[in-house]
Amino acid sequence: MQELKAFLCGEEKLPKEKEIVVSKRFLGEDGKPLLWKIKALKEKEHQKIKQIQNEEIEKYWGRLCAASVVTPNLEDEKLLESYQCHDGEELLKEMLTMGEYMTLLQAVQEQNQFQQRKEELKEEVKKP
Repeated sequence: MQELKAFLCGEEKLPKEKEIVVSKRFLGEDGKPLLWKIKALKEKEHQKIKQIQNEEIEKYWGRLCAASVVTPNLEDEKLLESYQCHDGEELLKEMLTMGEYMTLLQAVQEQNQFQQRKEELKEEVKKP
């Protein structure tokens, strides 16, 4: 019975939120780059993101990144207005350089264990 408790809603543990430097252009009062915080998503949230059929892959990754960013708050009205954007996906593409966006995307993939799953699938294919 003890093992069942670990599977109950609220008992599961997602990977801890991760802080990363996405860009050295956004500096705090101390002159150091500000940290961005990203989180892992549950599959239910992931399914909502990829729900629209025939959607291009860039749009998918943009939604995934925007959904994973905790800090800065990409839905903050003041932040959106300052970049004249309507949503977090658009905001990321306006805020970040190409290299910074790729840094964020890589961190989001790691946080959501995409690489781990890719390696598992490679191993499964190798099995007879």
